Amino acid sequence: MLCVITLKKNELKLLQFTDIHIGQAPFSEEDQKTFAMIDRTLSKSDADLIVITGDLIWSDGVIEPTKGLEALAEIFNKYPIPLAITYGNHDSEESLTRHDLHDLEKKLFHNLAVKTNQFLDPNQKECFTIEVKDKDEIVNVLYFIDSGANALIDYESYDWVSLEQIQWYDETFANYQTIKPTKDLLFLHIPLPEYQQAGDRIVDGKFWEMNPRISAPKLNTGLFSHLLKNNHLLGTFCGHDHDNNFEGIYLDQRLIYGNVTGYNCYGDLPRGYRVIYLKCDQMKTSIKTFE
Repeated sequence: MLCVITLKKNELKLLQFTDIHIGQAPFSEEDQKTFAMIDRTLSKSDADLIVITGDLIWSDGVIEPTKGLEALAEIFNKYPIPLAITYGNHDSEESLTRHDLHDLEKKLFHNLAVKTNQFLDPNQKECFTIEVKDKDEIVNVLYFIDSGANALIDYESYDWVSLEQIQWYDETFANYQTIKPTKDLLFLHIPLPEYQQAGDRIVDGKFWEMNPRISAPKLNTGLFSHLLKNNHLLGTFCGHDHDNNFEGIYLDQRLIYGNVTGYNCYGDLPRGYRVIYLKCDQMKTSIKTFE
């Protein structure tokens, strides 16, 4: 079932899960704990939308990594909460491709939010928007950009947002401007390089990641400059660095980490998720931990 996202009581409540990192079946004690905590959270949640910002699974060296996706889908499908997914660097490292992930997403997950403006760059990295409506009028737009896995020309580095994806973003933003200017959110997995500057201007959360403190791509293709020029985002949200969950401000842009969700991966931060409240031109957010 495809779900249209509409405001309830003039506000939208989102949950951001990130870096779930389900491994190989039969699942470890850590993975079982991750399943249990997500299940418990959703059973008590009144969220209007769930966003997963990548690394749902491990795929490198994992036999039948699709079993991790199937197990996650079984939990999310229990609850009638719309879901939006963008992928991370560990989701398609070996036997799975981005194309495989897109097919599995449609096959496995039953309550997907309606995607608009879908686009695939030459490396099958998906961009899309989700429109938030109130009485059939668009009041906010959620942008999703797949930031990729490993850089294709430097396997020691993470991938970067491609020039084709930036062009998609600019054209999509311009089209929405002709309908109605809105205040919006952006979601991706790998942090933009400018998260480093935002780390010097933290307003909330922890900056515990080390060596490097921000695991951004080496190449800066300039997406942040376009976000700055368009000046419509209430926040940009990423995952990827398990020991960062801060919100920082750089050039008046709010650059925000989610909180690592899965137990089957490194990191000293308590596991949990981020809650986001979106109300027209205002956004509030905080971290919730499982324990």
